[in-house]
Amino acid sequence: MKHKKIWYLLFFSLGSLSLLTAQKIKIDGELRTRGELRSGFRKPLADSLDAAYVNNLRVRLGATYSEKDYKVKITLQDTETYGSNGINKTGNNLGVYEAWAEYFFTPEFSGVLGRQILEYDDKRLFSSGNWSNTPNAHDLLKLKYETAKFKAHVGGGWNNAADVLYESVYDKSYKSLFYTWIYKPIGKFTASAIWVNEGFQKGEAPEEVKTSIFRNTVGANFGLDDRSIPFSFYATGYYQFGYDRSDSKLDACLLALKTNYRFSDFISANVGVDYFSGSKSTLSKTKDHTFNKLYGANHFFNGSMEYWATLPKQGLLDLYGGVSVKANSKLSFDGGFHTFSTAEKMENRNNKGIGSEIDLLADYKFSQSLSLQAGWSTYMKNKGTRILKDQIGIDTKFPQWAYIMITFKPVFFSTKAEN
Repeated sequence: MKHKKIWYLLFFSLGSLSLLTAQKIKIDGELRTRGELRSGFRKPLADSLDAAYVNNLRVRLGATYSEKDYKVKITLQDTETYGSNGINKTGNNLGVYEAWAEYFFTPEFSGVLGRQILEYDDKRLFSSGNWSNTPNAHDLLKLKYETAKFKAHVGGGWNNAADVLYESVYDKSYKSLFYTWIYKPIGKFTASAIWVNEGFQKGEAPEEVKTSIFRNTVGANFGLDDRSIPFSFYATGYYQFGYDRSDSKLDACLLALKTNYRFSDFISANVGVDYFSGSKSTLSKTKDHTFNKLYGANHFFNGSMEYWATLPKQGLLDLYGGVSVKANSKLSFDGGFHTFSTAEKMENRNNKGIGSEIDLLADYKFSQSLSLQAGWSTYMKNKGTRILKDQIGIDTKFPQWAYIMITFKPVFFSTKAEN
């Protein structure tokens, strides 16, 4: 009942406001449900266990209000797994996903304050993680300068677990975050650079806590996307230094290249490679060469079955290729193949191979507001897979995962902003 009152109050408030400012508001929503068959998702499933059938639901209600000098957005979100609260719901999953205000000091320069989504470049470091039922959002201040020929963002935040009176342990994510990002189109090419500094606390008791562990990630992206030619590419390079969360000295990198060739308006193919540095088994515990993916879109890189969403300490080499087919304006198909190996050798094993994966996906858009997506994936495991997943000597099932997802995004009210 409490949740219903909140939804009703938001609808009433925004509806009343729209009568006064009829050209500056948008009220929209999302209802997304996904059913999954998990029989070896993220790790091989032991023969003694049965596959899981899971249904998840995500519901959102959002409101965006715009004036000449500012813009405000609030998004409420409720998430659940079907059956988790029985037939008499007592859980409290409703929360604020987005709540931010942007003020335009000039048409090019603005500041955004509040809980907001961060997404940059190909979403490797920062992404909403929209696939997840509980995606990412950050509490921070962001300054933006944007023109048609140049973009620059600077952001920062400082986190606490509660309204504290003295410095306390914070272990939900980073304690502090500072980043800067610049983007520049160069003819048919695009170039960007980013620096991310994260601060983590050291110590457990309040009197021991110090924000003295800092992890830095710097790097750049360079791409070509010219519709007048069939070939495109996107190259990425990141270097991490400082210290990891266990206070080990960090020295790691990520190198990636994705190429795409468009045979026609309906068929294209891609080939790529991702290299994440790793740590040798003989490396001192005070050092770390394993790259950390930060807050990126893990589901859309390195295989849909998410076996290596969290990288093994030995790092990862992913060689992949895929084909995309656009049957018509509503229906499309994608198929991909990945072969995985570690960047460094595992202890007492010369072969770096850790398996391969096939991903198949179909997407059908009924309209702008309603879409249906289905997928199936399988993982070809080997001894390296079993070692890294701690399943030596365990009989496992044939790894496969399938899903069907329905997404409905209604727009309840929308008007054009005044010029």
